[in-house]
Amino acid sequence: MRVRLILFCMAAAAGGLRAAEWIETKSGPFVVYSDAGEERAREALYHLEQFRFVFGETLGKKELGTVWPVTVVARRAQKGEAAPRLGFGREGWVTTWPAGAAPGPEFFRELALLFIEDNWQERMPGRLEETVASLFSTMTLEAGRVTLGAPPRPEERTKEWALLQSLLTDEATTTRTRVLLSNLAAGADWGTAFRNAFGKKAEEFEAEAERYLAGGRFRTLTMPGRPLNPRLAFPVVPMLPSRLRVLPADLMMAQGAPRAEVRAAYQRAIEERPGPLAFEGLGLVLLAEGAKEEARQAFEAMRKLMDPQRDRCARGLLEMGLYEEAAQKNPRWAEPYVRAAAREAGPVRRAYLLKKAAELKPRDPELWQQLAKAQTEAKQYAEAEKSWRAAERVARSEEERERIARAREEFEQARFEAEAAERARRRKEEQDELERLKREALERIREAEKKASQGGLEGKKIEPWWEGPPTQTFTGTLESVQCQGQRARLVLRDAAGKAVTMAVADAGKVVVLGAGQQQVQLSCGVQKPPRRVKVEYTAKAGGAAEVLSVEFLP
Repeated sequence: MRVRLILFCMAAAAGGLRAAEWIETKSGPFVVYSDAGEERAREALYHLEQFRFVFGETLGKKELGTVWPVTVVARRAQKGEAAPRLGFGREGWVTTWPAGAAPGPEFFRELALLFIEDNWQERMPGRLEETVASLFSTMTLEAGRVTLGAPPRPEERTKEWALLQSLLTDEATTTRTRVLLSNLAAGADWGTAFRNAFGKKAEEFEAEAERYLAGGRFRTLTMPGRPLNPRLAFPVVPMLPSRLRVLPADLMMAQGAPRAEVRAAYQRAIEERPGPLAFEGLGLVLLAEGAKEEARQAFEAMRKLMDPQRDRCARGLLEMGLYEEAAQKNPRWAEPYVRAAAREAGPVRRAYLLKKAAELKPRDPELWQQLAKAQTEAKQYAEAEKSWRAAERVARSEEERERIARAREEFEQARFEAEAAERARRRKEEQDELERLKREALERIREAEKKASQGGLEGKKIEPWWEGPPTQTFTGTLESVQCQGQRARLVLRDAAGKAVTMAVADAGKVVVLGAGQQQVQLSCGVQKPPRRVKVEYTAKAGGAAEVLSVEFLP
């Protein structure tokens, strides 16, 4: 396969692939390039669109899309060529397609998994996503009619596959099976999905499904596909020479050819005629090889040659650090926001960018965990809790879900301890400051007394020592504490039995002392029994007294 790709690349560079022979047609996420004529290109696109339609309709999701385009090269069959497989290249997913035929089930299984990954927010339980992909991978198309249910490879015929296949291909249960699949795709567990679809437990179907699987005779379901006229729906245009020049190298990159060979293919395209697509591909290969400076030069050449209206080059722009431009070129791509968040020093801005990324890539548990930690740093605790739960919900396995739950508990415990330590530190600082002020005031009083005893203050007015608002002292009984967050109200009674109410503006700033001058805490609610206290407070004109300190008396 690799040898044929190299020859394909060399032929393109030598002008063996004439641009006049190549055409382009597209629909939805698919782009088809072909040198086998308009009919073959339309046939390939028609098959792809029918698969997209049937898969989406059956699972309750219309108009499926992908984060990156799926480029299909429908070309004349080559003897000994490997079966088509989806691979990620310079600008998205790339694969070949045997003109006049169709790829095997493995290609459509990969395509089904790609649709699931890029269109659903939740994960199906267990390995059901692979099972559903196998179920649809054998879909065939003939004269506008679709046939589902042909058995996949023996190792893919699990009991879950047999159960779903038997229900989907039975006309009596086909409609309810679509409800079942839609529930599973929305994240419902196996039992809940069956109750919602059939009003019965899954176990009531499983014994029959096991007999069906053991029998080895599997029925199929034939139904009409999407009403579509390929000639009208898929206009054909000549393929742009700039894209044809990089097509061989793009294919080589997507199919995992050695980097040196891919780099040489992009360099040949540049030698034929420099263009942004070839420089982007060259830069990506150089970056993968560790040649950062040469890659930077290639990306800069790419940007200089880019047509803003026609060329996307989102991956090249990302590697240049132009995250906003990269996001504009591909609005469904999460990576620009992840990279931008990594260079943000402030947690609030970092959390904002990571939330954008998580919304675009909601099935990534690692991304949700990063967001949860950033939100915690930004003191967005309620949002952080939601992000941790989202990470658990989209975990790829039960083991991963348990690891995330443990990480959440450890992270939250560390946060609680840090917050408690910070509160204690602030209380100590406030108490130390209050003690310092009292010591300084006492020293001034003693100094004044000393001067007075020596006659130094004769004829002078002695000023009050306290520089804050005037304070008063109340001694009585504390009956209840009405808490409202950091605020509170103390309900007290004086020696005559008269009720007195005082306000606590910030509980963290009130010094509370017990017997022996040890710092204690006020407890919310009715005090059982009522306690004798001495309260230091400031009197506010027209308002409730504001508490500065509370001392519990023996």
